This record gives sequence, C-alpha cells and structure tokens, in this order.
Amino acid sequence: MNIIIDIGKEIVFFFYEISIYLLFGFAVAGILHILFPEYLVRKHLGKTSVGSVIKSSLFGIPIPLCSCGVIPVATSLQRSGASKGSIVSFLISTPQIGADSYMITYSLIGWVFAVFRIIAAAVTSFFAGIFVNIITGPNTEIDANASSNSINRDTWKDRAKSIVNYVEFELLGPIANTLILGIVIAGIISAVIPDSFFETYLGNPFLSMLLMMVVGIPLYVCATASTPIAASLLMKGISPGAALVFLLTGPATNAVTIATVAKIVGKKAAAVYLATIAAGSLALGFVLNMVALNFGIDKIVHHHHKQLLPGWVQLAGAIVLLNMIIWYYVKTKLVKKSLQQKVFEMDTIKLDVQGMTCMHCAGNVKKAVESVDGTSDVIVDLDGKNVSFSLKDTSKLDKIKKQIVAAGYEV
Repeated sequence: MNIIIDIGKEIVFFFYEISIYLLFGFAVAGILHILFPEYLVRKHLGKTSVGSVIKSSLFGIPIPLCSCGVIPVATSLQRSGASKGSIVSFLISTPQIGADSYMITYSLIGWVFAVFRIIAAAVTSFFAGIFVNIITGPNTEIDANASSNSINRDTWKDRAKSIVNYVEFELLGPIANTLILGIVIAGIISAVIPDSFFETYLGNPFLSMLLMMVVGIPLYVCATASTPIAASLLMKGISPGAALVFLLTGPATNAVTIATVAKIVGKKAAAVYLATIAAGSLALGFVLNMVALNFGIDKIVHHHHKQLLPGWVQLAGAIVLLNMIIWYYVKTKLVKKSLQQKVFEMDTIKLDVQGMTCMHCAGNVKKAVESVDGTSDVIVDLDGKNVSFSLKDTSKLDKIKKQIVAAGYEV
C-alpha cells in the first residue's frame, strides 16, 4: 500500500513540476504557429541545396510536432521536390525537441542540459541530411499537385482566431496520452527503483547509453513525454549521456515511423536516417558525459526538488493543465458522438484518407477540405480514417482530393 502512495506522490510531483513550463511552451508554439504557417515551412524546405538541409534542421527545432505528426509534412515536402536530405533533417529535428519539450527539460533537468538537447538535435539532423543527399542524390519525384502554391494560405488573423483550438487539439491532443503515460512511468521509476541503481548495476556509461538506445529506437514516446522519464532515470544514477541518448532516439524513431520513412525517402535514406540517429546520439552522449565529468554533474543537471518558480505559479499551472486535459478528453468524446449522429443524418460525401495518425493530421485534412469553396459540414473521423463533407458543386471533388494529397495524405 505504501508503494502505491509513493508512486502517486511522485506522479503528482512530476505533473506539478512540468505543468507551468509546458503551458509556457504551448504559448511559444502558438506564437510560432501564427508567425510561421506550415506553407511557409514547405516553401523554404522544398529545395535541394545544402541550405535547405540547414533550414530543415533549424525550422524543425521549435515546431512542436511528434514523430507521427511530422510524417504528412515530410510526405508533402517529398512530393514538392525537396531533397531527401532536407526531408530526413526535418524528420529528425522536429520530433526530438520543441518549444514545449524544451521548457519542461529546463524545469526538470536544467538549462544546460536543455540547451545541449537543442544542439544535439541540430547536429544529428544536419549530418543525417548531408549524408542522405550525398548517398541518394536529388529527389526526382515531383508532384505538381503538391506544390506549396496549392496549400491553403490562411492569414495570420485566421490563425490567431483559432489559437485556442490549435493549442487544445493540435498541441495538447497528439501528446495527451503519451504525456500521461510518461508521467506515470517517471513516477513508478522514481518511487520503485533505488537511488544510484544504475551506478551500482550498470556502472559503465557506454553500456547505459547502449541500453537507452536499444530501448529508445523502437519505442514511441514524444519529446515532451520522454522528458519526465529521462529526469527520473537521472535521479536513479543514469549518466547524463545515457539520458540524452534516450531523449534523442525515443522521439525521433519508432517501428511505425521507420517503416514510413523508408516509404517516403527510400530504404537507403531510411538506413542512413536510423544509423545517424544511433551513432550521433551515442557520440553526443559521450561528449555530454565528458562535459559532466569536467564541470561536475550538478552543473549539467539540477536536482528535481529545486523550485524554479513561486509555488502559487506552479500550482496555477497544474490546475490549468489538468483542466485542459480533462476538457480535451470530454470534448473529443462528446464531439465524436455528436458528429457520428450528424454524419448519419445528413447527405454527405465521404472520402477515405490514409496517413492520419493524430489530431494534428485531422486538423490538416479539415483545413484542406475547407480550402475549397462550396464545402461545408466538414467532419474528420480519425479512428475511421475518413472525412465527410457537404459539397455544392460536385465537379470540385477532384480539387478537394488534390488539396488532401497536397497536405501529405492519401485519398
């Protein structure tokens, strides 16, 4: 019974500790969403130069997309003629770190580690992109229907008006399940595993990094959800380098993503993508361990009990985030039920859409359909992998399909 209480206390602690920082991250991500729309990203990355690889690495870092949400954007880039290197760079840097995951890394582990995590994401994504371009050459598969000009260009005022839905359903929605799971796992590790466990039973830093790589590559865990787990592992004696390896491999790779990447950029490029993440994370983990050895681990990470903000601010953040999560689950269930009834009652066109994996995907498909004049009552069924809508002029159906394909999905 005591162990259950201890686990509960640790879960509450991690949630309390990260909430306000996660909200700060959402705020930054919302501002970026208003200032830098997705079509602008496609425009700058849809080239084959070394510059596009650099841009892919830098563009991807602040964007809060998980490894599943980034796939449609990568598909669209591929159809627009972007080099495989720039696509791979974007696929690595985007899920490894974002505004939200940086903030909770800062809150749980410290600013030095958080900055190093950004540098590591930029380095691994850049070299992966360069290696892929050297090995595979330019992308010759260009789809005229998927050019950046065909993407719906909503104004910054439109994006500002929809910012609440963006934060709730495109930022929080895709990570809600894994965030809760990550906090629970962190709580269990913190309460159950003895202090200095990894130093005692896995004292070799390189072996601990290999273990984290083996665990992280096939596991699906987003950058935000992986951070509490890494923090709890650090408290139990794992090296900073091993924690970094987990934070680099876990968000950027999983079994489904690897298979999808092979489909988008080819098996050869996918192999380089995986090898660079593996080798790069181990090398950067080794560097971080050397830095920690020379400057002291306390300079690299701070202890989890260190309070960085006033207690009332953190409590307010925890209350707000908890209400956001509850509202998200309640609303999605209520909306799903009402939409199913609405689809049943009205005369609609229904299209099967492949490639949707999260709420961000559903939002992209909805925007793609609504960008065509004459559409109304657009309903995206994420579980059923389809979209339903009313259309005044059925001759525009092909245009709707092209817009969905341009967004990175298959109809």
